[in-house]
Amino acid sequence: MTGSARALLRSLAGALQQAGPAPATLGTRGASVVRVGYGVALLCIPGPMISAVTGAPVSGRVRAVARVLGARQLVQAAVCGLAPGRGLVQAGAAADGLHSASMLALAGTEPVLRRALLADGAIAAAFATVATTSLRRSPRALAGQQPGNVAEACR
Repeated sequence: MTGSARALLRSLAGALQQAGPAPATLGTRGASVVRVGYGVALLCIPGPMISAVTGAPVSGRVRAVARVLGARQLVQAAVCGLAPGRGLVQAGAAADGLHSASMLALAGTEPVLRRALLADGAIAAAFATVATTSLRRSPRALAGQQPGNVAEACR
């Protein structure tokens, strides 16, 4: 793991500890911690992760796409983990739902990567489910937290 990845993990972990998990957002914060690990793995070791699932070598293009997805996971973990406002959690759930659907569609066209695409789609669906369940269980706790934009959410 690179020094910058370690520094990012430390700062995210410190921010999550300072914020403390509110009972209403425990699911979204826990999912954000898992998401950080998944994002770092996709950024740092995409080839071995995908090869472990598919049993096949991974092209540079596939590794590059996995790294982009890993970066998205880290950004979403930071935004939804540090400022779990209702709008941001809903947007994150929608992004995860779309991601899951796109992986399912792509799995039909990429037989070599099918298992990895289905696994990633299932992970995205799980993240979307956690977010949606958290919103349903705690509508009042997140209702007052509707930042207008990401910069406002991270204040």
